[in-house]
Amino acid sequence: MTTNALPPSAASEPLKSAGAEANTTAVKADVTVVEADATAVEANAAAVEDAAETLQPAADSAPKKNLETAPVAEIKDDACTTVNPSVDSVASALEDSSIVDVPQSASAVVGTASTPESPREAGRISRSLLSPVLSRSSSKAPATSHPLQNSGDSAGPSPAELASAILLKDSDTARAFGSAAVLGSGESERTAFSPLQRNSTSPVSSGSMRGIHAEIAEVSDDEDSEDKQRRLFKAAELRRLQREQMAQNNNLSSEDIQIMRSGLSNAREYVTSSELRVLNGAFPDGLRGSLYLLGPGQLDIKYNVQRELEQATRVFTYGNIMDALPLLSKILFDPVSKTIVHRSRLIAKQAAGRIHMEHGVNTKVPGALYLTDTNQTVLSKFIPKAPHHASPEGECCSQGIELFMPLQGSSQTIVCTNHVGALQNIDPADLRPRSTVDFKSVNSAFKGALSCPHMQYDSNTREHFTVLQDVGFRSTTYSVVCISETQPEGYVVASFTAQVSVLHSFAITQDYIIVPIYPYDSPLGGMSYRWSDSLLETLSFDHSRPVMFYIISREYRRVQCVYQAPSFFALHQINAVQESATDSVAIDMVTYDDDTVLRRMQIKELRKSSSAFPVPTGVVRRFQLNGITMEATKYVGSKGSLSLIPPAHSRIVRAERIELCCINPIVAARPYTFVYALGHSDTLRGQPTQSSVGAMYNCIVKLNTNDSSVEPLIWSRTHCFPSEPVFVPRNDTEDDGYVLSVFFDSMRITSCLVVLDAQTFNEVLIAQLPAAIPLSFGHAKFAI
Repeated sequence: MTTNALPPSAASEPLKSAGAEANTTAVKADVTVVEADATAVEANAAAVEDAAETLQPAADSAPKKNLETAPVAEIKDDACTTVNPSVDSVASALEDSSIVDVPQSASAVVGTASTPESPREAGRISRSLLSPVLSRSSSKAPATSHPLQNSGDSAGPSPAELASAILLKDSDTARAFGSAAVLGSGESERTAFSPLQRNSTSPVSSGSMRGIHAEIAEVSDDEDSEDKQRRLFKAAELRRLQREQMAQNNNLSSEDIQIMRSGLSNAREYVTSSELRVLNGAFPDGLRGSLYLLGPGQLDIKYNVQRELEQATRVFTYGNIMDALPLLSKILFDPVSKTIVHRSRLIAKQAAGRIHMEHGVNTKVPGALYLTDTNQTVLSKFIPKAPHHASPEGECCSQGIELFMPLQGSSQTIVCTNHVGALQNIDPADLRPRSTVDFKSVNSAFKGALSCPHMQYDSNTREHFTVLQDVGFRSTTYSVVCISETQPEGYVVASFTAQVSVLHSFAITQDYIIVPIYPYDSPLGGMSYRWSDSLLETLSFDHSRPVMFYIISREYRRVQCVYQAPSFFALHQINAVQESATDSVAIDMVTYDDDTVLRRMQIKELRKSSSAFPVPTGVVRRFQLNGITMEATKYVGSKGSLSLIPPAHSRIVRAERIELCCINPIVAARPYTFVYALGHSDTLRGQPTQSSVGAMYNCIVKLNTNDSSVEPLIWSRTHCFPSEPVFVPRNDTEDDGYVLSVFFDSMRITSCLVVLDAQTFNEVLIAQLPAAIPLSFGHAKFAI
């Protein structure tokens, strides 16, 4: 049988035909996808185009913009980068995406200013807003720009701009999707940014602008509920897509974004100075000097681990916020040029490097941490450790600042302290760490592994005081030490024996030093302390024992007498006043029932978006120590016996719950009236506490300590969390001055400086920092 074989060309024709059909099918599928995308784009622009066509008669003279081809400008400002490019991109996207969330109070403000000539300029203006009702400007000129403002050269806003104004007008959209600019029900008039002002040099008349405002309002009022619901749905969908795209582009999870919003992510240092942009207000008259802020800077540190077939990266996270590695910031106020200059520095880089190498914290002394898992084995305790002075940035000094303390032959220093006796010598100009020493290297008579991180300074004698604890197996020796310009080597004022305690601060007057010893128990005494890395794991608060006040004479350098009070705990003293007429001392403190405030400051809990356990606040309580001279005679006659201890009478000065207080430094150790502090706005206003407001303090408050009937003055902003306030006096009147604080905006992931008038609590100035500063339980000092 013969078979007729086809020629090769004929045999391949069916294959080519099949391939062509497959290609045609694929092309048609691609075309279908493209058409679907084009349809989606047209649908997204339909609402804006419909609104634009409605307003076309009002803007025939303006050129119509192509909404589909208009590029979206996203300009990266190098001065505003955060911890890394991913964080900066997320912060930028959050700022830009929040522009649609404008409260109704700001929707009608459509002033006149220069229209951006390019998408780059438009992006720069949109990025300039801390909130939609806040304009950006330099510190030398008032803020006038706004995304919807047009220049005098233009004939008027385009239909697209007017349509955008309609979309911006509705305040329900802002409330529905979490705008930080929406004024909460509990906010007073002081909490709103000043409205944007129209450029007075613009040739556009105010009458024509009022006409445009009325036209926009009329169209919005005529909108039916169905269109409104459709627009709200589109806005919600747009925000969802933006967040998904933001996380996808930056390889960030929702947990990463939540950590950034919590204000407890790693900070970036800015070692070179940069001028801050004033967002609202003007330079405060007569304000001159530098504000130094110390707070957490590095909370998470990555390290590498070797697996069987690959190398993996893990993260060490500090447990307690008071254990985190510090960031030191400086804000300089120049009244001549009316500029505000900022710089910052991470001052424990070598400590961070050790954590990276050792996969955790290898503490030098017992109790070096408050409450953190070191991620180390028991064998690490037997490894020899370098002393404090081994490297300038090798120690975590994050709990206190001393200005111009004489150290190592120089008084032009900034000294950062911690609770284990480390002193970090820092250059006040560029914030560069010079060295790190301990008290024993200053004077061999200074003994004690634990120290009080808050030193006390007497401006009249220029003496710096602190308290050291030498923990033994059965008892603890307390030493009050002093360092001054006349005696830079220091001396021991007095020593006494008591139980071990968590001592964060103490008080001084003209003649006395008052050291409160809070009741703590250690299960195995000094043995437990020496084998523990975290102080709060070693010690437990004892409610059954009293607090002891040791009164030490600065003149005779000895313990004069001891007073006792029912069990309580305190972190910070407000003021101590010596009354010669009654031979007594009155001490004002922020008191708690126990030390829960320290144990609540766990980073993992504070990072939760809605913490059910906010950081506690205390009440202002005054302790009266009467008849010191008479009690001193009894104490000396009994040879220091504590069998008969007089009581310290106490009363609540203000019932409002506060923390991190400050007063006018002029009235330190003198009778005073006003105290400035942080608190929770819901609690201070007598409203039910909302778990969604976060765990940290969200307002600044002014209290009158002499008249409890005077209502407190409160400054707060939605989703903003201030740091410790600092009072800067303007003249001899006690409350005539400025209150300074840096707050974190959790919606925009940025930080700003706020300056308040201390008398009225009105905002004087708000300036944006280059990047976010983490939330802080740290402290600040102002130097002139």
